Amino acid sequence: MTDAFQNYSKSGEILAKTFAYIGTSVKPGVPLLEIAEKAEKFILKHSAKPAFPVNISINEVAAHYSPIINDDCEIPEKSIVKIDAGVSVNGFLTDAARTFIFDEKWQHMKDTVRKALDEALKAIKPNESVFRIGEIVQKCIEDEGFKPIVNLSGHSLARYSLHNGISIPNYNVSRKIRDSSHRFKIGKAYAIEPFATTGIGRVTDSSDETIFQQFREVKNDNLSSKINTIYQFIDANFHKLPFSWRWVYNAGFSIEDIEKANKRLHDDHIIHGYPVLVESTKSPVTQEEETVFIGKKQVFILTGKK
Repeated sequence: MTDAFQNYSKSGEILAKTFAYIGTSVKPGVPLLEIAEKAEKFILKHSAKPAFPVNISINEVAAHYSPIINDDCEIPEKSIVKIDAGVSVNGFLTDAARTFIFDEKWQHMKDTVRKALDEALKAIKPNESVFRIGEIVQKCIEDEGFKPIVNLSGHSLARYSLHNGISIPNYNVSRKIRDSSHRFKIGKAYAIEPFATTGIGRVTDSSDETIFQQFREVKNDNLSSKINTIYQFIDANFHKLPFSWRWVYNAGFSIEDIEKANKRLHDDHIIHGYPVLVESTKSPVTQEEETVFIGKKQVFILTGKK
């Protein structure tokens, strides 16, 4: 196998082990910060890096909530918890998500989104249209009385790139607007991630941002010394992948300096933030995700149970 596959395979194995490691920690009353940092430290301990800050999305929150500095949120009773995490090995990224439920009434919706993912994974093969996945996901989820979230999708992966140009829909895209070039290609990796909800099946941006990404490089910019030091740290350590200000704080920078840097780097369009995504009718959401690698004769599920 290629070096790329070996790196992807190692990344997926570490991510699968990360979920196994933190799984028993996910329960009501546990701080979100404790879970996220436990997962991220586990990844670092295995000679890899988080591909992005661990997402812990509760109930109607679908994606993009990661604990902030000194976060005091805890997992609520009777909640739905989605944990979405990623691993980078030499820049080769894997991405997976699991749903945890603490009320049996959500078991059916959890099982449904997992079934949709499993059926989608069975359909993947070299040169298959990515739009076939949307057909399968929508049918599986709607047959059970739920809605897929249509404005969230799976995505292609590349080295140091989480969303590398190809979106993999969670609904049946009209054949009139399908792009025939959007196919699963040999030697490439893809994240497949259906979402199910009791709501209308769309997410909207909230006003909160907890995950950030470097948008552009700056040289000899008119930044203060402290802000420039933080910028240089981001530029040197995160490879333009999503990051959390927690990581900057844990490296020894003060909250005051981070707040100033966040405002200035935002204002100058050097970094941007990802809004926390909430189901439009505030309805609960479940999610499952795996990363696959397309081989010549086999599709490898990189992040499944080892």
